Amino acid sequence: MKSIITLLAAVALLSPGCANDDDRPVKSPIGPETDFYGVVADNHGRPLQGVVVSDGYSCTATDENGVYQLTGCEHSYQIYVSVPAEYEIPLGEGLPRFWQQIAAGRKRYDFTLTPLAGGKESAFNLFCVADPQCQNNSHIARFENETVPDIAGQAAASDLPCYGITLGDIGYNTANTDYTNAVFPLMKRAMQAQKTGLPLFQLMGNHDYEVISVSKEEYTDAHDIAAQRNFEYAFGPINYSFDRGDVHIVAMDDMIFRSHDDYALGFRDDQVAWLAADLSFVPKEKMVILCTHMPLRDGTAQNVQAVLDLLEGYAEVHVMTGHTHYAENLIYADRHPGIYEHVHGAVCGAWWQSTINTDGTPNGYAVYRIEGPSIASWKYKGTGLDIGCQIRLYRAGDLFMEGYTPNYRFSYAEEGQIVANVWNADETWKIEVYENGVRTGEMEPFGDDATKRDAWASGYHCGVLGRNPDNYDRTNTSHLFHYTLRNPSAETEVRATDPFGNVYTQSHLTTGSAADYPAYE
Repeated sequence: MKSIITLLAAVALLSPGCANDDDRPVKSPIGPETDFYGVVADNHGRPLQGVVVSDGYSCTATDENGVYQLTGCEHSYQIYVSVPAEYEIPLGEGLPRFWQQIAAGRKRYDFTLTPLAGGKESAFNLFCVADPQCQNNSHIARFENETVPDIAGQAAASDLPCYGITLGDIGYNTANTDYTNAVFPLMKRAMQAQKTGLPLFQLMGNHDYEVISVSKEEYTDAHDIAAQRNFEYAFGPINYSFDRGDVHIVAMDDMIFRSHDDYALGFRDDQVAWLAADLSFVPKEKMVILCTHMPLRDGTAQNVQAVLDLLEGYAEVHVMTGHTHYAENLIYADRHPGIYEHVHGAVCGAWWQSTINTDGTPNGYAVYRIEGPSIASWKYKGTGLDIGCQIRLYRAGDLFMEGYTPNYRFSYAEEGQIVANVWNADETWKIEVYENGVRTGEMEPFGDDATKRDAWASGYHCGVLGRNPDNYDRTNTSHLFHYTLRNPSAETEVRATDPFGNVYTQSHLTTGSAADYPAYE
């Protein structure tokens, strides 16, 4: 293993974004306490001042000579730059390569950045891709053949520069077998920029950890960090940042991991310290996007509030998460008003069993249009579907998977009631009903007394495919709406309007017939 790491370090020296030692003079004196240093320059050799450099535990900025100096710690594993908005994202092996592996006995790590041809971008698209969660060659083939071309098509059609980030669970470890080592090299090839059409950053999920079982009594931060090494070796840093336009984008691991089935939401103290150091270089007039795997939900788990506190005061704050295999948009109203969290449906849906997530949301990803320090609009893109497809419509009284126990039907089942699953909706959307071309009212969200599941999706996964209801019968779907028609025999159309004025329509009533179920088994 040591020889492999040494080889990787040698390759890293020659990778885009890096430079050989001693190529440039170091014009600043190096302090005796400095563990790591180097020069950051542009592709013409001009030193760059103010570029933030980190080892994942502390941060510093280059001086007027382009020189940075860092004091490391026992866990320092990689040195990397927070790529400024005015420069291209460096690529190596088709993936963002803004980092270098630390090699024993080596202190100097130089970086080269290439200016964007048009200068800092005023607008761009950010693709958020949650939970590929590939466990075997069949999963990887579906990701390559379904998801990747879909992303590439959206990027090619865009009028803006495009960037992307996964939201964790690239692989799929299990309690007894670590599949991630076998999957990571194949996923690296699948996610190359020449295939996806954009630089795709990576984020760690709970299924990307090496399975190192440790009792709660024996657990230390060192165990948590050690379980991350396979991911770091393949994809780069765990906690990092970069800038695009007027936006500071942060990726962080938000799991305390002890084993495959023993992990929890939270941040270590050293992560909070790193984020504070990173944000100390970010002006308040910028927008901050925090990307994590598990939803934060403005919760009280270990150091979650400390992290959210650090985000206060910026022009706009969004949290991008995955993990759940269902979609939800959360507007923080209490402790951190103004923070908006987007919980994304998975690109693998219900673990590659169909073409839908557990809540009926299609397999897919989100595209955010960012202008200045603000998100101008966002859409959820179902894989293989038109980007305007945002609604599935049902007769509330239909029975899905008759004969299965329990029978799957919606809570609202009175005569003339309809149900709409509007997978990107939140409380700011307007969901209207038209009967025979005439507006008759607005749909209401499911009440707290209702079973909040997509009965059609549950009936298919549990009844037709025979999957375990504990995983495939989700009951926390937040984007189901119901309405009682004035005329049950009327031609019905549902119109959903998002906060940006985009209107989505649906008049087709989905049933439990074989023709209306997903094709994959």
